[in-house]
Amino acid sequence: MDLRTVLKSPIVYTSYQKLVGGYRARRKFVEDYLDLNPNQSLLDFGCGPGDILEFLPELDYTGVDIDPIYIEKAKAKYGHRGEFICSKLKELDLPSGKAYDYVIATGVLHHMDDKECLSFIKWAKSILKPNGKLLTLDGCYIPNQNKISKFLIDNDRGNFVRSVDEYTKLMSSQFDTVNRTIEESYFHIPYTLLIMSGETS
Repeated sequence: MDLRTVLKSPIVYTSYQKLVGGYRARRKFVEDYLDLNPNQSLLDFGCGPGDILEFLPELDYTGVDIDPIYIEKAKAKYGHRGEFICSKLKELDLPSGKAYDYVIATGVLHHMDDKECLSFIKWAKSILKPNGKLLTLDGCYIPNQNKISKFLIDNDRGNFVRSVDEYTKLMSSQFDTVNRTIEESYFHIPYTLLIMSGETS
């Protein structure tokens, strides 16, 4: 059985995330890195079935994902909390002139090759308000990595897991200052995460 294929089911994906600590990781990500209030706007790129809304306050939320099954699940469960759009980046049609306080991409960059990453980061910066932030969260490789963590990352559905410096280089193409943090205790299992943020001036 190929876990990558099985996880395409929103029900299986959500259950798996709860089992390994994905819900806990999202909650800690929100608590540790997002200072949110109801007057702010947030675009969640790669929102999946919208589970992060379990941990977000009321605010102007837009979720985007390329998977129509995930988006339908998100609309059914969280449609009252925000807008959900099924689209690829190059086809995404947002309201003209709208800008966001936050763009987040949790578990997204490691599914993109370098060219796609650069396009996404440039686009994300272009829709941020002054002092807005792009925050990303992805599995990464580090020296002397826990063997279980490395095994899980080696077998991730994403084909472009990178080192910390490789991710940072991509983010630094658009942001003068990139903050980065390694988190290894977000999941119930050993797993190395890199959280990066870039802020507009």
